Amino acid sequence: MPESAWGWLIVTYLFLAGAGAGAFVSAVACDLLAPDWSKTLARAGSLAAGPLVAVGTACLVLDLEAGLWQPWRQFYLVSNLSSMITWGVIILSLFIPVAFLYAAALNELTVVGRYARKYLRHLEVVGGFLAVATAGYTGVLIAVVNGVPFWNTPAMPVLFMASAMSTGLAVAMIGAAIIDITTIRTMSSFALGHVIFLSVEGLVLMLLIFLSLTRSVEAAASATMLISGSLSPYFWALVVIVGIVVPYVLSIVEYYEYGKMHKALVVGADLCVLVGGMSLRALIVFSGVAPHIV
Repeated sequence: MPESAWGWLIVTYLFLAGAGAGAFVSAVACDLLAPDWSKTLARAGSLAAGPLVAVGTACLVLDLEAGLWQPWRQFYLVSNLSSMITWGVIILSLFIPVAFLYAAALNELTVVGRYARKYLRHLEVVGGFLAVATAGYTGVLIAVVNGVPFWNTPAMPVLFMASAMSTGLAVAMIGAAIIDITTIRTMSSFALGHVIFLSVEGLVLMLLIFLSLTRSVEAAASATMLISGSLSPYFWALVVIVGIVVPYVLSIVEYYEYGKMHKALVVGADLCVLVGGMSLRALIVFSGVAPHIV
């Protein structure tokens, strides 16, 4: 892999935060749109959201290095409201407790959860807004880096948002299958979500690659690295085929077969989405080429 200023801790944060936020949105959508026959999926999404984003945020803190060994320096992260880093810290700090409280309320866990149940709709509105902000921020964190032309484009937040929604739905569906395997049939209706989000992800990814080839030497070098360079085997195999094409086709079949597709293929499609989501973020990070200073 080419050297990058950002490593696997950042990649892990980008993936877990996006998937956790997407899982929360999936849980809210299931609870609001189809509460009678999708409760297991809503429960699974709510239970996964908080822990995923919390672990991802921990990876972000570990990557701070100096801030890790001198924790008081992290207070400077919230001192500049004109900085996207500051807004990211605020969003994550608000979303994580709301996500845990929502999981407790939806699943009626502990006395706190049973009390918070009365405010479930309020938690869904506030948490849904923060979840979208969290998912979008994973792309914004990349896009605001002016020193890497390939990242510095409005298409990046859109790409990460679409991937977050798809990976979050995959987490919720896998979790629902673990909680109650009989929900496989009802989950077929939500396979359409994968079709939609993967379509958007594929289109935006193609647009990003195409525009990068014409924007600057550095952006073109990054795009070329993905489609025909040193990272191309990983890009085509893990992102395009495993992460987009295979789950896209399986999701279409799952939707129209409605419960008749083998359970292993249903779960397999969601696992492919997760592999593709992690691979996408890793390759985006490791393909970033900074301008050469002469």
